[in-house]
Amino acid sequence: MLECLESLEEVKRGHMQQILIVDDYESGRHVLRVRLEMLGYHCHEAGNGAEALSAIRSKDFDLVITDHNMPVMTGLELLQCLAERPETQRMPVIFVTGQLSNDLRDAALRAGALAILEKPYEDEELMRAITGIFNPLLNRIHTSTKQECRSVLP
Repeated sequence: MLECLESLEEVKRGHMQQILIVDDYESGRHVLRVRLEMLGYHCHEAGNGAEALSAIRSKDFDLVITDHNMPVMTGLELLQCLAERPETQRMPVIFVTGQLSNDLRDAALRAGALAILEKPYEDEELMRAITGIFNPLLNRIHTSTKQECRSVLP
């Protein structure tokens, strides 16, 4: 039983905390990374959508926070690429832009964004979006872990 509880805590601490921050504005990425790491998340950075796709191919992320307006590949193009691949179709994405229109909002939602934030946003808005994404995932993992634990208990 102790092993099961420890594995649940490990899942909560480590597995669910891998966040990829995608933005061409390096200092903006850095500030967001520092804020999130202070809250216990493990963060990685990419400077555009193409770099993000490369990072996603080499590492599993639990959440992507992407800006829209970037060179090489925009945030919307990144979302569309993720939606086309079976292994990344359900990857949680928070879409951020300083030029939000109804058309862009609709396109981002159709491509799979779970939350959309308009710059400048408040830290509380971002944390509500992250919590809204991670809490249901943690609840699902917690339920699965409890069921697995029950199956090995005498």
